[in-house]
Amino acid sequence: MQQKPFVDWSKISYVLKGILVGAVAGAVVSAFRMSIYITLDLMPAVYRSIADSPLRIAGWTFVMLLIGFLVILMGRDDPDIQGNGVAELKGQLQGTLSLNWWSILWRKFIASTLVLGTGIPVGREGPSIQIGGVVGQGLNKLLKGNKSQENILISSGAAAGLSAAFNAPLSGLVIILEEVHHRFSGILILTVFSASVTANFLAFYIFGSQPALALGRMAEFPLEHYIYLVILGIILALTGWIFQKMLFVMPRLYAKMPIPSYLLGFIPFLLVIPTGLFWGDMLGGGTGVISEIASVRTATVFLLGILVFRFVTFHIAYGTGIPGGMLIPMLTIGAILGGIFGNLALAGTGMEDEFIRNFVIFSMGGFFTAISKAPLTAIVLITEITGSITQMMPIAVVCLTAYIFADLLGLEPIDEITLYNKTNRFPTVFEGKLIHMDIFVEPNSYLDGMLMNHLALPYNAKCIRVKRHSNEFMPHRDTVLLPGDEIQIACDQGFVAQVKKYIDKLN
Repeated sequence: MQQKPFVDWSKISYVLKGILVGAVAGAVVSAFRMSIYITLDLMPAVYRSIADSPLRIAGWTFVMLLIGFLVILMGRDDPDIQGNGVAELKGQLQGTLSLNWWSILWRKFIASTLVLGTGIPVGREGPSIQIGGVVGQGLNKLLKGNKSQENILISSGAAAGLSAAFNAPLSGLVIILEEVHHRFSGILILTVFSASVTANFLAFYIFGSQPALALGRMAEFPLEHYIYLVILGIILALTGWIFQKMLFVMPRLYAKMPIPSYLLGFIPFLLVIPTGLFWGDMLGGGTGVISEIASVRTATVFLLGILVFRFVTFHIAYGTGIPGGMLIPMLTIGAILGGIFGNLALAGTGMEDEFIRNFVIFSMGGFFTAISKAPLTAIVLITEITGSITQMMPIAVVCLTAYIFADLLGLEPIDEITLYNKTNRFPTVFEGKLIHMDIFVEPNSYLDGMLMNHLALPYNAKCIRVKRHSNEFMPHRDTVLLPGDEIQIACDQGFVAQVKKYIDKLN
């Protein structure tokens, strides 16, 4: 009988790779985060200095147009840096997109810094995740790893990017498992978590250990008022539906404008100038807005004005395709909705003003859930970035309610729709390169209980492996698939999107 080795070196090697990816990705994303802080901190002084001089305003407009021109050039040379970047990451992991890691790394870093640093109302999380992911891809090439190892290191880098961007190591792990892979693998968890913790350690060293959105102490939310959390979740699902629809309406509206598409990138840079001149507090993704709303009870009319302004300016900017994320803008809009709902709830219940902070934080999680369809990520993320560990239960109530009603409204995860819209434009052709997809059989799906003989995969795709508990075997025609089975599908890279779409319908 062969004795099992005392130390599992294969797992340790993945931990070490995770630490390496976390260290490099954490350093790069921390530098990216710092460059945004430094640039954005200069903006109030810039606008104060030009406010009384039309000539200086004209000069600053020229500077902004020049910056916009540079961003447009980088987006033209590599369109994969445009937008959030998370959909591109998913496409790369699924095999539907092939990305140039070095091109994306430096272009996304510089272009996103210029966009975010000038105060345009988009977020840093998407670029941070994509930058971290391509760092993982680059390190895999350096280590001469295969495609399976590349996917693990890309995932680890993406998690490290989010962790370094928000001091949120658990969120980095959960977002990869829930939003990107939709599965739980031992090696994947081990490597991703190693990278996420390492990146977070670097971020702690540079930025301190405070939560990214330290909103102060929160009172325990009264159990007798939980019905208001359910109502809030329903409202957030409805507003999330509107938000998501607008994300896809704006590009269609821009397409109808009588200007070349490459000129659209100038719009956000021109739009942000009057914002800086007349309402400087609205510059940036919105973390300052969240802190202000959570610190003091604000009049409902004023909150409605901020809501309309943030909603409109974000969609105008994001719809042009500039490099930037949507997480912080989403959380900002969610916080404003929470402030408005909190004002009404406090007036109806007689609760103290301090509970307005609770509604703001709960609403951020619910709004994120409605749009991303990732309740676990929302709960962990809001808990980590706000330091509100004692509020996990009410946050969960709002998030789960928002998830259920978003599902009833037919909402799909925003990044999945973005990826489909992007890859659906590509022609389906044989590429001569084999890709493997790992699928978990969901309970009560069509795959649950299906005979392998009845699994008629398109485009000559084949199921080549089944993993059941700790056992792996090659399936035969009479193999019955069971819930929790991990099946591996092999197909040509040119047909990955179509095969995955077919499997998703069954599963």
